[in-house]
Amino acid sequence: METRKLETQQGVLELVPCCDSGRINTLSMDPDLRIFRPPDRQHQALVKIAASEDGCVSIARSENQLVAYAAFHRPDSFERMGADTTDGIYELGAVEVTPARRSGHLARRLLELTFETGLFEDRVVIATLYYWHYDLEGSGLSIYRYRNLLERLYASVGFSVFTTDDPEIRGYPENALMARIGASAPQEVVQSFHNLRFTEKGMPMSGSPGQ
Repeated sequence: METRKLETQQGVLELVPCCDSGRINTLSMDPDLRIFRPPDRQHQALVKIAASEDGCVSIARSENQLVAYAAFHRPDSFERMGADTTDGIYELGAVEVTPARRSGHLARRLLELTFETGLFEDRVVIATLYYWHYDLEGSGLSIYRYRNLLERLYASVGFSVFTTDDPEIRGYPENALMARIGASAPQEVVQSFHNLRFTEKGMPMSGSPGQ
């Protein structure tokens, strides 16, 4: 995969799309990357995802320290989208940038570089926005402004908001389901995504963003 150098006020970063697990394993984790898990445990999780057949972890590193990442994988079996049988639905499971580097649009650049590889053009990639993962303290934003921030970030790389009857999302107005439908995603994959958005009788089984 083609890497990219990024000049920042704090020095040069290297952005690596779908980095191999061995390389991630050699890097230390910035101690402020702790939104989802303690840094050491999240580092182990990233190595595991990158080593899996269906995983992709894109990273930004400063020398030997990992300062940002975006992790892609198949949805967990206990999740709604984990019932997909086409193997074409993937999840953008986590995006995190250390607070000291959030002013440089690093998350957007990392996502752009990942999608430029073309690896996800024949897939549907979902992103579930859960308010319990919002870094409200670190960002200083209200819960809805943080959701809007994420929606704009993901929309910049082709995601749209979709409705769903998933109680983890529908039950909380602060949450949202977003998805990026690849330009060459097979119709059976797209239909599987739409079917899994709803399980209740009488709900639409397909549709456009927002339906």
